[in-house]
Amino acid sequence: MAKSYLESKDQKKKSTRNVLLLLMFLGMIFLFIVIKFAMNGGNSFSATGLPTNEDAYSVSQDMIRSTVRSPNVDFPADGFQIGKKSDSIYIVRTAAELEDDGGTKKSVSFKVLMEYKGGKQNEMKNWSLLNISEEQH
Repeated sequence: MAKSYLESKDQKKKSTRNVLLLLMFLGMIFLFIVIKFAMNGGNSFSATGLPTNEDAYSVSQDMIRSTVRSPNVDFPADGFQIGKKSDSIYIVRTAAELEDDGGTKKSVSFKVLMEYKGGKQNEMKNWSLLNISEEQH
């Protein structure tokens, strides 16, 4: 009787220890997920979400460069304005300084309407240019 009581007590200790280890492991996984979520600012864990404003601005710069006939296009550091028409349609307004072959510079404002088709957000091939318009100063 005494021997079976001691064996029973040892077995309960082992099962309790195993349950505690499992709970600690699950707690660490939960903590990792919470930290990862907090570091992403609430964004999804995958990289296939909607593009950020910076992604859309970067792609709009590439679209402007490929559209204008100027060999040198500079975008001022003062930024851009961006809006969304729907989940995947973006309107980007930005200024650019164009330099022609003769070295003459002119400032131009652009309005770019583009649609995100999916894929890597900062690659131009994953976007469609719907409209681009310019206004000279």
